[in-house]
Amino acid sequence: MKRDYYEVLGVRKDADIQQVKKAYRKLARALHPDVNTSDPDCEEKFKEATEAYEVLSDAEKRGIYDAYGHEGLHRGAGGAGGGPDGFPDFGDIFQTFFGNFGGAGPFGAQPSGPARGQDIGVEVELTLEEAAFGVVKDLTFDAYNTCPECGGAGTLDPSNVKACADCNGRGRVRTVRQTILGQFVQTGACPRCDGSGKIIESPCENCRGRGRAHGERTVTVTIPAGIDQGQRIRATGLGGAGERGARSGDLYVQVKVAPHPVFRRRDDDILYGVDLTLGQAALGATFSVPTLDGEQEVIFAPGAQPGEIKTLKGKGVTHLHGHGRGNQEIQVNVMVPRNLDEEQRRLLEEFEETTGPDHYGDHPDGVLRKLRNLFTG
Repeated sequence: MKRDYYEVLGVRKDADIQQVKKAYRKLARALHPDVNTSDPDCEEKFKEATEAYEVLSDAEKRGIYDAYGHEGLHRGAGGAGGGPDGFPDFGDIFQTFFGNFGGAGPFGAQPSGPARGQDIGVEVELTLEEAAFGVVKDLTFDAYNTCPECGGAGTLDPSNVKACADCNGRGRVRTVRQTILGQFVQTGACPRCDGSGKIIESPCENCRGRGRAHGERTVTVTIPAGIDQGQRIRATGLGGAGERGARSGDLYVQVKVAPHPVFRRRDDDILYGVDLTLGQAALGATFSVPTLDGEQEVIFAPGAQPGEIKTLKGKGVTHLHGHGRGNQEIQVNVMVPRNLDEEQRRLLEEFEETTGPDHYGDHPDGVLRKLRNLFTG
């Protein structure tokens, strides 16, 4: 059973057109399959919301729906004419209201005209830097291409293209069926011309009149800055070529980001760890650390503690479809020396004897306290 259209969009039955549009835009942003990759049902929900919007945003369709519900839309409000002999053409009514959802009408009528190109999915692997700042990639895959011999026309001689005699060039034919409910008129693509309305008397030998040929296809795709692992990009019209000038399919690019040797990504922030010796942590140090923009000097103040975070503002990943960038977080790791010789041990014990709680401030569990416990143990 179809859900109530008002319930789908989350609006009241007396909502005006602006409220309907606002509700749909909000749902579309949340449910669009190019954005919502975590919900496997988002595509169906997106189609459901779009169907509801197409009805409720049109005054005539909305009036029929309010009076007769979903059945009224399917039956043209119970008496709309359109077929011969005064019988309603339900297929045409549905197509007028909704178009061709999923490529076919409710009574099996196929869309007229040459076939649209195929949607194609490919995977692209990016470096962290490419994902952070965006990149232009050439992608190669197998698909239908516009026929190089006829340029997609399906023939080398345009004079060979004639109007189809079966449908008189309209591309659609009507058939009348007698059922127990009465006489019904069904409209569908002309089987002789495949809905194009034209017959090619001398088709191109390379593509056999289809206007496209299968082979290797290379396209250039712009990957937006801020894209992340698992997200998908739709490149409209860059999929397989359509037949005889029909619209090309779309290319869906699944993004994979290769692991980085030193950085980790958390949302739009970059995480990096730096190792300080015991002396560097206690006395302070200046390090040249890598960032996505190159090396940068970072000062660590005396008394740096294990786990302490130093933040470099605006040194992270570019915000996807937004402004600005995330941050780079540098986490301190203090290394405790091992394999001390007698002299090193003596010096460290002397140092420990001269320090007390005042030197550790608010960090009683710091690395130096742990070291003192080890020696006094």
